[in-house]
Amino acid sequence: MEIKIKNKRTLLLIITFAILLYWGVEHLETILGVLGKGIGIIFPFLLGGAIAFVINVPMKNIEERLASAFHEKPLALRIVSICLSFLLALGILVFVVMMVIPELADTLAQLNAGIPKFLDNVNTWLLGLTENYPEVKDFLMSFELNWADITQKALVVLQNAAGNLVSSTWGFTASVIGGITATAVGFIFSIYVLVEKEKLGVQFRKIICAYLPAPAVTHILKVGRLANKTFSGFISGQCTEAVVFGLLCYVCMVIFRFPYAVCVSVLIGFMTLLPVVGAFLGTTLGALLIMVSSPIKALWFLIMIGVLQQIDGNLIYPRIVGNSVGLPSIWVLAAVTVGGSLMGVLGMLIFVPLASVLYALFREDVYKRLDKKGVTEFE
Repeated sequence: MEIKIKNKRTLLLIITFAILLYWGVEHLETILGVLGKGIGIIFPFLLGGAIAFVINVPMKNIEERLASAFHEKPLALRIVSICLSFLLALGILVFVVMMVIPELADTLAQLNAGIPKFLDNVNTWLLGLTENYPEVKDFLMSFELNWADITQKALVVLQNAAGNLVSSTWGFTASVIGGITATAVGFIFSIYVLVEKEKLGVQFRKIICAYLPAPAVTHILKVGRLANKTFSGFISGQCTEAVVFGLLCYVCMVIFRFPYAVCVSVLIGFMTLLPVVGAFLGTTLGALLIMVSSPIKALWFLIMIGVLQQIDGNLIYPRIVGNSVGLPSIWVLAAVTVGGSLMGVLGMLIFVPLASVLYALFREDVYKRLDKKGVTEFE
């Protein structure tokens, strides 16, 4: 029996895919190395595109508000909007650094000076609790820390680390120069993208219309609009959520008279930009700052943040970010975990809206298939 032409092509595609898959598995390390080099080459442009996408969110709002002042001067309006957007982002970073870094440095210095006294107080407290248990008391009294010896060992470790750093100075310098160069190229590329974003969009549509069939073009443009809406909504929503939660934290810290109210609130608000893990990291650092002043207040601070997290997770976050992203919490956690493992902090920020886009497309496809089968009810 003769095989139909369509079946022959399908069989050929399956065989080709199987061969390529087998070759890829056998040479997986080589393929990953090539991909790593390729990503390293285009990384400045990926970084520039990410910067442009983030800056485009406030830039659009600034353009809308300044449009009347730059009537019939679109280029001047665009340049002013870009400059103001970058200045806004830079101002936020400088504000956070100036508020947090000095307090963290002071806290570390106080911890270094106060840990021996703190441990002595803990030891005295434990001894008071064990008056009726002589064996435990004798054990605690014999448990003493030689801080001079610990300091000496720490200095040895630092000296060894410094020696290793000096021995790899050239590699470190090359990495720093490479990072600065990539950032500079990405910054310049982001400005070009922001200035020419409408023209680039037209060129992209021309290319896909020229090489792809009409249904594919329609689907790609639909996915692009969904991705743009989701990513823009996530960025603006996450920033709004960070400000709201930071202000809420500040008000509660002032009411309950916690120390470092401004510093801790700014830190937690900024760290909240990272989904899921950001609040945990900000809370840990905030508790560390407060613990230097009062361990009991640090404990109450953790309880307060736990309550605020419940309020935020059930009332604030779903309204501000959840509606714009539309991704269930379990998939947010999965996206943050996978993105952080692959690309670090940047991956955490990218993978949440990316997972949201994939989730929306998959959900749409599922409902289409259910409608075709006439399935409308589930137990």
